[in-house]
Amino acid sequence: MKRRVLASMLSVVLSVGLLAGCGGDSGSTGSDSSSGSSDKDVKLSVFDAKAYGTEEFDAILADYGEKNGLSIEVQHSPNDYDALVMSRFNSDDIPDILALQVGSSAQQYYEYAYDWSDDTEVLELFNEDAIATGKDADGNVMSLPGTYETMGLLYNKDLFEQAGITELPATISEMEAVCEKLTAAGITPFAVAGKELWVLHQLASNFMMDKSLEAQGVADQLNSGELTFEELPNYKNLFPFLDLVIKYGSEKQLEYDWETSENMLANGEAAMIQMGDWCQATMDEFNPDANLGFIPCPVSENPEDATLLSSVSWTYIVNKDSEHLEEAKELLTFMLTSDEMLDWMCNVIGNVPAAQGEFEVKGDLANEAAGYISAGKTNGWIHTLAPTGFQDEAGAAYQNYMLGNASAEETTKLIQELWNE
Repeated sequence: MKRRVLASMLSVVLSVGLLAGCGGDSGSTGSDSSSGSSDKDVKLSVFDAKAYGTEEFDAILADYGEKNGLSIEVQHSPNDYDALVMSRFNSDDIPDILALQVGSSAQQYYEYAYDWSDDTEVLELFNEDAIATGKDADGNVMSLPGTYETMGLLYNKDLFEQAGITELPATISEMEAVCEKLTAAGITPFAVAGKELWVLHQLASNFMMDKSLEAQGVADQLNSGELTFEELPNYKNLFPFLDLVIKYGSEKQLEYDWETSENMLANGEAAMIQMGDWCQATMDEFNPDANLGFIPCPVSENPEDATLLSSVSWTYIVNKDSEHLEEAKELLTFMLTSDEMLDWMCNVIGNVPAAQGEFEVKGDLANEAAGYISAGKTNGWIHTLAPTGFQDEAGAAYQNYMLGNASAEETTKLIQELWNE
C-alpha cells in the first residue's frame, strides 16, 4: 500500500542504540546479532517507506551493525515512494535491501531480487500465507514479508456512544442513518483524507471486492477482461457512499492529509475515517486515550458484503547483485524475524508479524483486527494488485467525482480505461 506520508524524507546513518525483548516467541532470531567480526568493512543500505517508529527501528539496526562490524545506512522515504524507488533504479543506485508494496509494485522489481526459494531454513520462519505474497508467477520466493496490516473504516467509539449508536452500520442505508444520528448530536461523521490519492483508492477498493472470487480472483478477471468495473457486484455503490462522505464530512475534507484526518479522529473532532491499523502509533501520539475501532466498510444493502481488508502489506527484496549479498540476507532475516525487531513490530508500530509465533500486539486496532481475522471476516487486499500507476490516477478520478466535475458513469468509464492501460 502506498500510504501514510510524512513531510520530509529521513536519511540517516545509524548510530548506537538498543531495544530488547520480543512480544512473542518466534522460535528463532534469524541471525545471531552477537556474531561477526569487528574488522569487517561492509556497508549496507536499506530503503523503505516507514513513517512510524523510525527512531526505534534505526536504533535496533545501529546496534546490530555495531555488533556485526557493519555500517548500515537507512533511508525512510514515506513521500512519493514509488517515484523515488524508480529513480534509484534508473540511476543504478540500488539499495541492498528494499521495501516494496506487495503485489504489482513489488513484482516489477523481481528481476533484481535474490531468489530465496532454496533458503528453506529462512522461509520456515514465516507463515506460509505470508510467504505466498512474495512469490513470482513461477512460484519462486522473490521477497520476504514484513507484517500483516488491516484497513477499513476507523471510528471513534466514544463519539458513537455519545450519539446513542449501539450497533455498527453494515449497509449503506444503515451508514446514512448513523451519519444522521452523529450530525444530530453535533458530531462531524467523516474526516476522510481526501487530499491523499492513496486513501481514496483504498476506500474504493472495498467496493471492488467480490467475495466469491477474493482479491486475486477479481484482479485476474479484470486483467483478462472477464470482468469490468460495471459488472463488479458492489462497485456502483461506491458513488452513493462517496456522496455520504461529501454530505456528512467537513467542507475542507478534500484538503485533509492523512495526519489531519487521523488527528481529528483521535481527538474527537470527527467520527470516522478510512485508514488502517498501521496508524496506531500516530494515534497514540495524538491522543493516547483515544477509543478507536474498525467498521467493516458497508458496500451494499447486504450486511454480508461489508468488508474489512487484511494482508501482508510490505515485502522486502535483497538486491541479488549486492556486493555483500550474504550480509544483506542476514540483515534482512534479522529485520523480519529477530526478537528485537519482532518486539518493534508488536509494541512500537502495533502490527502482527508475518513471522511464525504467538504474539501479543500493542494497540487496540491490531487486536480488534485480529478478532475479525480469526473469525474469517476479512478479505485480501486488491488495491496492491492493481496495475502500476493505477493508484494515483484512480485517486484523482475519485477526487474529481467528489468535486462534482464528473458523474458516476464517467468516473467508472475512466477507472476502467486506467486499469486497462
